[in-house]
Amino acid sequence: MTYSEAIAAGYHVADTVTEAGYISRKMDVGAGDVYIAGGRRKGQLYALMPNWNSTRFYYRVYLTK
Repeated sequence: MTYSEAIAAGYHVADTVTEAGYISRKMDVGAGDVYIAGGRRKGQLYALMPNWNSTRFYYRVYLTK
């Protein structure tokens, strides 16, 4: 499932977290894959998005129905 398919299926942004790393700004944000989290947020869906203010960090965007 991609980010745009998840939004069309009724998911919305629940939380945004900044993480160290780099995600290319050239990617189409809607075409990014959606993953299932593990650990403390087990079962929640999330997508990785580029950070337009810094190349050192990226966003992990959690989605809920």
